[in-house]
Amino acid sequence: MNGVLNIYKEKDMTSFDVVKAVRRITGVKKCGHLGTLDPMAEGVLPVCVGYATKLVDYMMAADKEYVAQFKLGCSTDSYDSTGNVLEKCEDIKPDYEEVEKVLKSFVGEPELTIPAFSAVKINGKRAYELARKGEIEDAGKRVMKINDITLMGYEYPEGMFRMSCYKGTYVRSVIHEAGLILGTYGVMSGLIRTVSGNFDHKTAYKLGELEELKDKGELAGAFTSVVDATGWGTAVVHRDAVRLVQNGVSIKRHNYVKLPDGESDMYFMATPEGELLAFAEYAVGDTSPLRIIKLLK
Repeated sequence: MNGVLNIYKEKDMTSFDVVKAVRRITGVKKCGHLGTLDPMAEGVLPVCVGYATKLVDYMMAADKEYVAQFKLGCSTDSYDSTGNVLEKCEDIKPDYEEVEKVLKSFVGEPELTIPAFSAVKINGKRAYELARKGEIEDAGKRVMKINDITLMGYEYPEGMFRMSCYKGTYVRSVIHEAGLILGTYGVMSGLIRTVSGNFDHKTAYKLGELEELKDKGELAGAFTSVVDATGWGTAVVHRDAVRLVQNGVSIKRHNYVKLPDGESDMYFMATPEGELLAFAEYAVGDTSPLRIIKLLK
């Protein structure tokens, strides 16, 4: 089995729990998810299976969308409602317009504090491991890319917003920083990832649903091909040149039945029968129009 399964991660599961379950259900050891979701969060967690794992770094870079719930009036060590309360401030009660203005101010590329209880590595160790030992209070700062934030509802002390962002952006960090600016502190109280690249929550499968499909012998129908998952085009290789590609050779123009149009940076290479051989990057003006990045088999 090769491809991507659009999983709906439920609350109180780790992302690795989901990967382990997919390995068990599919019987395939090579599995990897496209971006960690905290245990308290739910929503879209695409899992690559088989040779699709070779594309994890490329698909993980896709934009993501979240719907987040927040609560003003306190701060915690984890920046969410599961952490230990550090500070409280219930005297300041910002109105809707104030909250909306502050949230909108994060659109762009703000430098925000990374939560101590996160999976980023510090000197080879996960930040949350250091935080549990009380060795760090945060994991440093990072420039995060936020495309849009829309306040969906707010009545002190609780609210909800939708956010579109690039990988590596922590919703908890946005809420934490917003709370500081508003002078009242703030924590994330709920999170749903609604979109991850070409996958959304409406077409995601819960693990129990995958189990049912497996029992019916219909599990293959739940997979999304890597072509559909990435949206990349496909270059068709002459049959006589297939062996060259399988040996990692970036072949010349005359070795193609169908060449890419050059409108994209990445392409798949396939046999005339449609079997995927590799993925490659477009080489402008080169006698070999595609440079192989990785073989798929």
